[in-house]
Amino acid sequence: MQTLQQTVWQARIPLEIRLAASESRTFDGADPYLIAFPRLSYLPLLLPRLHAFFYDSLIADPESISPYAGHFTYDNVPLKWHLPLGLLYDIYVLSTQDAGQDDDSPSLSLPFKLTLHFAPDPDRPTLMDATPVVLHDSFINSVKEADFLRSGTAKPIMSLSAHESKALWTSTQDSDVATFSKIHGSLVPSPGQMRNIPLRIYLPSTPDQDPDKAQIKVLQSQIATTVTAVGQSSPAALRGGGSGQPQTLGTALHQLIPSLFPSRRTPILATPLLHGAPLPMNAHLEELVRWGCYADGWLSVVLAMRG
Repeated sequence: MQTLQQTVWQARIPLEIRLAASESRTFDGADPYLIAFPRLSYLPLLLPRLHAFFYDSLIADPESISPYAGHFTYDNVPLKWHLPLGLLYDIYVLSTQDAGQDDDSPSLSLPFKLTLHFAPDPDRPTLMDATPVVLHDSFINSVKEADFLRSGTAKPIMSLSAHESKALWTSTQDSDVATFSKIHGSLVPSPGQMRNIPLRIYLPSTPDQDPDKAQIKVLQSQIATTVTAVGQSSPAALRGGGSGQPQTLGTALHQLIPSLFPSRRTPILATPLLHGAPLPMNAHLEELVRWGCYADGWLSVVLAMRG
């Protein structure tokens, strides 16, 4: 399982980032910024480099623009800066492909083509700039929420020293899996002691008439690590806990979204994806969250509809 964690941390997504045409002084657009960026990292970490790269191409005075005022869109859809890059790619690219195809080497939309904006959009609400402090606080708050669900208390995360808390974030920025694993491992309860699974299910939805208003529906519930053999069909099975059968991805999805997952064993209408790969329905959630969670501790699963 350690190899799985290392593989996830080493995974990168090729990016092609272009400056918005309306903000570029070059008639045919500035050259794109190309980079292979870690799946577990966050796009705002690129903003200082992007500001420097597009400095001479900006119509507006670059000295008057904070690098952290930058934001990204994909197909005119604003991207949420607090979500990891890999999760964004799975939501907006992989989930739109036919998850039922049997092609062993599907044609993926790579590189992930993004548009960078520095000018505010009057048609959209003003968002807080993703400064280093804001991004750090957002990450740590997410870590705390996941930790509370796993342990039933905030004691583990609150017991970290200031140095360890900072290192948890810096190791995420630097893709330092060794440092991260040491600190994150101290937060994860021993086998059999985990209270709940920090699971979020992402269901992308794009309105037919207005793609700019694309929504991401996020499902989250109190999910125990085990289910009782009797009563698996009741909502209480998700909250039950105690002794019983290990909670699988299939049992959780069947309870959360029975219309999409009428079967606990077979993905009939939708395929669950984690880090770009389809997940087996019989996967134990406790094992998945130990070795396959994102850096903030959440098991973030994206659903791709089957054609």
